[in-house]
Amino acid sequence: MYDVKIHNSISEVKKECWDSLTENNIFMCYAWLKTFEETTNNPPLPYYITILDDEKIIAASVCYFNKRNNNIRSIDNILLGRLNNSKWLKNISFLPAVNCGPKNGYGTHFLFSKELKQNEINKLQNQLIDIIENIAVKHKASIYFSNITNQEIFFMQTLTKRRYYKTKGLPLNYIDIKWSSFDKFKQHLRKKYPSMNKTIAREINKNRKSGIAIKELQNINNHQQRLFKLLEMNYEKYNSTALSLKPDYFFKIKKNFGNNSFIYAAIKEEKIIGVIVELRRNKEAVLTSVGIDHNISKNDFTYFNIAFYEPIRNAPECGIERIYGGNALYKTKARRGFSTADTYIFYKPNYGLLNYFVKIWFSIHYLWMTRKLSYIKQL
Repeated sequence: MYDVKIHNSISEVKKECWDSLTENNIFMCYAWLKTFEETTNNPPLPYYITILDDEKIIAASVCYFNKRNNNIRSIDNILLGRLNNSKWLKNISFLPAVNCGPKNGYGTHFLFSKELKQNEINKLQNQLIDIIENIAVKHKASIYFSNITNQEIFFMQTLTKRRYYKTKGLPLNYIDIKWSSFDKFKQHLRKKYPSMNKTIAREINKNRKSGIAIKELQNINNHQQRLFKLLEMNYEKYNSTALSLKPDYFFKIKKNFGNNSFIYAAIKEEKIIGVIVELRRNKEAVLTSVGIDHNISKNDFTYFNIAFYEPIRNAPECGIERIYGGNALYKTKARRGFSTADTYIFYKPNYGLLNYFVKIWFSIHYLWMTRKLSYIKQL
């Protein structure tokens, strides 16, 4: 008989025990969960679920209880889109809900020991879902799993059997590193996009001629305020809600990830005008937390150099085999070698009376997203 322990802080779990299950899963690793917990303003209540066999963690997951908050981006923004701001639908919400999976990221939702057989994993998976559903009942909340990928086919089948409603989320950009140098990357890209060699050369040269140098910041102690300001500026440019991070975000990233975190800065005349964070785990990396001072940067292609060319240039030397690049700018990233992976959302309403309306909306949303995202398949 296995033991179940539920914690409200990742600090209550031993780092080495949790991370023994995470492999390449950056957004489910201890460092990211701790960083999110420590640096998010008004964070949702977390539940770190562990299943133990003789004091050894053999299965784990994390979920968060989300209340309705119009100042924070939520599943309402995803499922309602622009309708979320409509005065006619101001009382419509898919919250409160228990959200299972890595916050602000993507990756496998449940973690299992490599020593387990498939039939044991199947039983533990259902047990984890049972626990999450019980947490939802406690809060009188619905449940949703976001950013599920095709790598979790059996997981999706299980949720379908358990009467969860399914729709499509925004695809995930990624690039597999199949070359040994930046020149070979350009050769690889030229096969599909012959004109991109000239484009890349122009963007790199323009950036350098503008007096911008891109380098890794080894010491951020004197730059935290500026780096955080860049994140705020960039977030407010593209979002209607406020950035929900604390000013010590970069300090916590370096403290929790150590040598697996890389902060690239674009510097012009001794002033930092751009920043991006690269997090690594084994042979995978994710690019996150982009900040650009567009008032200074203007047309110098700083974004392309710091968000694409520098990380791609460094990947082969560091043994990185895949880089994840978020879920936006699909055409721009496709022309620079990125592919896309489909993502899905599964949702179960709290009250039976909502089933009919949720079923209809999810059917509409699935068809709408299929049509909206069809152009990505053509890139």
